[in-house]
Amino acid sequence: MPRASLFAVSLFFLCPLVLADTIIAFEGFPDGTVLAAQYSGLIFSNAVILSAGITLNEFEFAPHSGIAVASDNGGAMTITFASPVQAFSGYFTYSVPVTLQAFDSSNNQVATAVSRFSSNEAFSGVLGSRPNELLRATASRIARVVITGLSGGTSFTVDDISASAFSPCDVNQDAVVDVVDVQGVINEALGVTPSINDLNQDGTVNTVDIQLVMNAALGLGCGAS
Repeated sequence: MPRASLFAVSLFFLCPLVLADTIIAFEGFPDGTVLAAQYSGLIFSNAVILSAGITLNEFEFAPHSGIAVASDNGGAMTITFASPVQAFSGYFTYSVPVTLQAFDSSNNQVATAVSRFSSNEAFSGVLGSRPNELLRATASRIARVVITGLSGGTSFTVDDISASAFSPCDVNQDAVVDVVDVQGVINEALGVTPSINDLNQDGTVNTVDIQLVMNAALGLGCGAS
């Protein structure tokens, strides 16, 4: 019990950790590649890679980086995540308004974002627009995103998408590692709640796991196995 009190005092000095994004730039695949499960942890549907100088009209739909982008192919583009994420974003160039919707695992809509303009191509876009508008959806447990332009597709490109995954040290998966997560692991170590966050995989939840979460909350990284 004295050990638990010591940890409780330490909690007041912890600051939330904001997690970094993983960026996908769609480079390295042949032009015309239909996206499915090429990227670990993501499943695409109705998405195809277009490359500058081949099938991409880069003068209107300039990539945000590199030479390749993804485009809606046959309908609304869907990206499903193997594990929930806390945020999704991408740089969009579009010929019609684009809607980004985020859903949780129960198919409840948890976030939405809409393009600022009706079109933003480099030459044909409406006055005041410019290519590669950043759209972002943020929620605590995003299981998939649906990006809609024209019903038949071929209406937008997206580049440099990013998805912020939950850290293993974010015990309650609320998008930050903070005192609540530390207290959660303390409760598991004391047997107050079931022991499910054995972060270093040594067969038990103990002071080592508590220290890992404390380090993450202090901005020192999670260090989980």
